Amino acid sequence: MGQLIAVKATGIGTSAVFDLDRSLTGQDGRSFTTAPEPTDPPSLLASRLFETDSGISSVYVQSNVVTVTRSDPWTEETLGQASEVITKLFVVYEEETREERITRLRDENYNATITHIREHNPELWVLRIKPDEPIEPFKPGQYTTLGLGFWEPRADEARDDFSANPEQESKMALRSYSVSSSMIDEDGELLDPHPSEVEFYVVQVKPGANETPALTPRLFSRGVGDRIYMGRKFTGRYTLDGVDPEDNCVFLSTGTGEAPHNQMIAELLRNKHVGKIISVVTVRYRDDLAYTEEHEVLTGRYPNYKYVTLTTREPENEGNKVYIQDYIENGQLEETLGAPLDPANTHVFMCGNPAMIGPPKWDEDTGEPTFPGVRGVAEIMHERGFNIDHRKERGNVHYEEYWK
Repeated sequence: MGQLIAVKATGIGTSAVFDLDRSLTGQDGRSFTTAPEPTDPPSLLASRLFETDSGISSVYVQSNVVTVTRSDPWTEETLGQASEVITKLFVVYEEETREERITRLRDENYNATITHIREHNPELWVLRIKPDEPIEPFKPGQYTTLGLGFWEPRADEARDDFSANPEQESKMALRSYSVSSSMIDEDGELLDPHPSEVEFYVVQVKPGANETPALTPRLFSRGVGDRIYMGRKFTGRYTLDGVDPEDNCVFLSTGTGEAPHNQMIAELLRNKHVGKIISVVTVRYRDDLAYTEEHEVLTGRYPNYKYVTLTTREPENEGNKVYIQDYIENGQLEETLGAPLDPANTHVFMCGNPAMIGPPKWDEDTGEPTFPGVRGVAEIMHERGFNIDHRKERGNVHYEEYWK
């Protein structure tokens, strides 16, 4: 704190005179041609003026008058800067406590509130977030960004080291998440397609040998009522665009990759989709599936919808793991769907582990895809005559490209 000094500034060419409402020296003035070590009010003022304006060449303080010269003529802007330095000479700013800083950073950065958390297991949550402003329209399958500050506590044992870059602690940890959906309400009816809250399906990422996750350990330390950042814009080309009512739709995912499919399936069913719909999800354990009950309700109500779960680490799978690629190539998918995988009337959607998807690289000259060494669904579908989305050309095989 401290009292402000009233200043009247007059600039003429390269010289400026500042009249103060109090004296800083006696009748013997003090002259400075470089920034001095601040030991008293005149030297403190001179030091701040030289620091603020590199064009200043001399400062002379006598009683209540400060005369300052510059290498270039004074302007309205430089006069204002110097006047502010003099005005606040005796103002002492109280240092912000850590609690005050965190409160300020939250107020500055967060724009939404966590309204609901369904803890399916300690490392798998379904949560809903309500933004401060109305939700902009978006398409099923699209994503937005969630964020929390690096200043927030972590739910794991990892420790962040900000010693090399202290400013990092005041920044935001951001990650893209597809919008999910519980699909049905308490009465078993399909949810309104225009909610006031946005649902996300999140797994807590564990620290690895080469990487310490920034966002999810902080997210899992939050509770209902806590504030968070949510992006205002929803984006992404992973949508139902181009799907006709009679088309068969095959949704393939690993883990929380089924999040966008929940939204897309609910949209198809709301619109009374005629074609067959199947969703196949691969997880390690049955407890890694948070939407099973909702899908069971839908499969019981809609004859054209099937939901299939494949687990890889349950005891009965020992030595007999069936991955999504196997489920397609051994004919089980077509048998369960009740229709052949025909590129003339089928769309395939994939979200999750790249090893399942097998996203291709494209030859710039020929436009032909080259697939990775591990055989993924994209390669299988390509061999069966399907066209994979490429740049602006929309095919009938679509995959969500975001994965981390």
